Amino acid sequence: MFALYLAQIVNSGLALGAVYGIMALGFSLIFSASRLINFAQGELLLLGGLIITSLSGVMNLPPLLALLAASLAGYLLGRALFATTLGLTLRAAPLRQLMLTVAASLVFQGVAILAWGKNPLMPPRLIPMPDLRLGPLFLGRDTATALVLAVVCMVVLGLFLNRTRLGRGLRATAQNAVGARLQGVDTVFCHALSFALAGALASLAALAVGPQTGLRYDMGLGLGLKGFAAATIGGYTSLGKVFAGGIVLGLAEAALVLTLSGEVKETAIYALIIILLVAAPRQHDERP
Repeated sequence: MFALYLAQIVNSGLALGAVYGIMALGFSLIFSASRLINFAQGELLLLGGLIITSLSGVMNLPPLLALLAASLAGYLLGRALFATTLGLTLRAAPLRQLMLTVAASLVFQGVAILAWGKNPLMPPRLIPMPDLRLGPLFLGRDTATALVLAVVCMVVLGLFLNRTRLGRGLRATAQNAVGARLQGVDTVFCHALSFALAGALASLAALAVGPQTGLRYDMGLGLGLKGFAAATIGGYTSLGKVFAGGIVLGLAEAALVLTLSGEVKETAIYALIIILLVAAPRQHDERP
């Protein structure tokens, strides 16, 4: 009985944690480049997922094309978010920049309601993966899809940041924007790029979470908050630690969901997030 219970926690927790991990990568990317927490990240997931759902309704998207379309949609959404928030207030106080992302999240939610309505949408499984059995553990196809997608996102992002000239420029901007500017790096473009890549990550996360829970107009805030919590747990210092923060949060949430009743589980989950945020490593001014 305990083994079955544990297997359920692992299966559900890894599915949730992989999504939180992808979201946390986006939070970490923007925070590293601009020291800004983007509270519209969840709405980027929502809009990206809704766009891909609409596209899949009018054309048969093969897996590779679905990945490319989701990445492009999220990239453009993230770029638009930058143009209407940080791009207008690069020298403004951090609190003003933060509130702009909060306002943008409300605007994006309104766009989702106007364009798609309030009824939940269940997107198709555009990245079909088989069920996996690893010894006593059983991973359903949604869990397998989320894990594979998350690991690929982390690896590709790591290679981009470490092995490409543009990625190194973004890292230089994160470490010392003035020094990077003196070396000829376009720091404004790098700030915009961090938002665009975070948008692409969020839209890809929608391909993982959409078939699990459906897409609802009000889901962005919750997913964004959990992605932020995962990034904070990971300390923003490395992609691996940030992704691990998402896995930890997902497993903890799955354990609470399976042990508590529906009336109290959401309260317990957010109480857990508060505890994890308080216990998370403190951030100073150093950049990864």
